[in-house]
Amino acid sequence: MQFAITPLDQSKSQQVLPLIQMVKSDITAEQWQQYVNSFTGRNTRECGIITVRNATNYYMGVLCYKIIEDVMHQRVMDVTNYVAADILGRNDISGTLLNWLEEQARSRDCQAIHITIDVKHSPIPQSSYSKSIPSQMSDRGYLCDATRLCKKLN
Repeated sequence: MQFAITPLDQSKSQQVLPLIQMVKSDITAEQWQQYVNSFTGRNTRECGIITVRNATNYYMGVLCYKIIEDVMHQRVMDVTNYVAADILGRNDISGTLLNWLEEQARSRDCQAIHITIDVKHSPIPQSSYSKSIPSQMSDRGYLCDATRLCKKLN
């Protein structure tokens, strides 16, 4: 199956909202639009919102990225709101997004890719999170609400 990977067209941002709500169920249309607007006028080499559409033009995937400096990995493509609506477990859309990420990170001279995934969508059981939070932090209300995955690039 063929997919089109393109930057999000702001005029169609509300069509992507159902995908975002898969990982952030309580986000409103207004909050999503404000987030999308925060990317307006910024350097698309340094940040952006990328979408995946299928042959019938339905949005099937989305991710948001920023190029950041990291103390361990230097230049990094930092990814949030990674959503792939893979159907029947085929992982075509996720594979398409990951291929795009790796290609684009290399073209931007990144040494790594960081993907932050909400806890409820994380492959790591939540119980291991709570054990790793120092009591000084958890006593003040800090919670693990996400996992960061890292891939070092050669």
